[in-house]
Amino acid sequence: MKEKFNRIKQAVDITSEFSFYMAMAFLFLINLSIAGCYLFFNILVLQLIYFSIKNKKWPEVPGYYKYFLVYILFSLISTVFAIDKLASLKDNKEFFIFLLIPIFLLAIDSRKRLEISLITVLASAVLSALLGIVISFNKGISLDFRLKGLTSHWMTYSGLLMFVFIFFFVYLFYEKRWKIKLILAGALLIILIAILLSLTRSVWVGIFIAAGIFMIYYKPKILYAAVPAVVLLVFLLPASVMDRVVSIIDMNNETNRDRLYMYKTGINIIKDHPLTGVGADNVGSVYDSYKPAEAKLSNPHLHNNFLMELAERGIFALLALVAAFIFIFIHLVHKIKNSIDFDKVVAVGVLFAFTGFIIAGMFEYNFGDTEIKFILFYFLSIPFIKIKMNNTGRETETGK
Repeated sequence: MKEKFNRIKQAVDITSEFSFYMAMAFLFLINLSIAGCYLFFNILVLQLIYFSIKNKKWPEVPGYYKYFLVYILFSLISTVFAIDKLASLKDNKEFFIFLLIPIFLLAIDSRKRLEISLITVLASAVLSALLGIVISFNKGISLDFRLKGLTSHWMTYSGLLMFVFIFFFVYLFYEKRWKIKLILAGALLIILIAILLSLTRSVWVGIFIAAGIFMIYYKPKILYAAVPAVVLLVFLLPASVMDRVVSIIDMNNETNRDRLYMYKTGINIIKDHPLTGVGADNVGSVYDSYKPAEAKLSNPHLHNNFLMELAERGIFALLALVAAFIFIFIHLVHKIKNSIDFDKVVAVGVLFAFTGFIIAGMFEYNFGDTEIKFILFYFLSIPFIKIKMNNTGRETETGK
């Protein structure tokens, strides 16, 4: 009876080994099955609630988290004034995803668990990339058939791979073991190929700028080697991928012109609804009423995080989100300055992965993507995990 009770107790303890592996299952499935993710997520949320009730307090979270809470508050206020209140209310279920930050901080409480989680994330990305490469070889590379793997959208597919690619690209430079370096280099090559085949320009720009800034930070002379590597890559790219690269700066490109129309539409919406926006998940329903006369297409969102948040939720929600992003950068820089070895590498990797996310978000509403927030909140958690220590200053048994 006692043994059975202990098993039940372990099942509801979010810091237990059982719960940790449920969190790992969640991470592994991000690239493969959102339904599977939600199954494990719901269980983990219940465990978080149990933990809070049992300990009569909310888990300790990083300082930037309070700005996310303010963002949620103003988003809820926006719902009250939304054009379609029901649609906005339904969209608010996304706020539960913010619980992933305390969940990860509780479930990943040791160096060993952190390493396992990183291996899990990398393995999931490589599997997703390999699947994408196989699909591309079978069906070709075309804008008419965009590569999305097992995710719901090609921007989701490439956006998830972007986080993993940038983080482990940074990690590769700090890794001293040549065997691990070779494994990481092979994994990164596979992921990069899949990202290129996805034809997602916002992700390409995010990776290019974030990786470039990192190399300047790490050792500027590396750029001398990076430039020939980029030139060689350009010559090796398939024609369809190269055409897509060139289209980034082609202002006669139809999709580029449509992006400009989106920005104009967003500004028109904001002029009429500056304080509370039109409500979450409402931009698509009013888009045609605000788009310029020359715009031919309708869009569900505005392909820019900040413009979309302002149009949907208003100025106060946007300011809260911007504050959260600023303090994320501040806390990560502080962590880098006050950490050494592995902890510092993790913080640097997350800093530049987050940078890539911000840059890509200037051309895509990636903060509105459920799966992207799944992986974003994982990476925003791991630099701030608290390693459990015993009285001797060593990790506890669960942390070995």
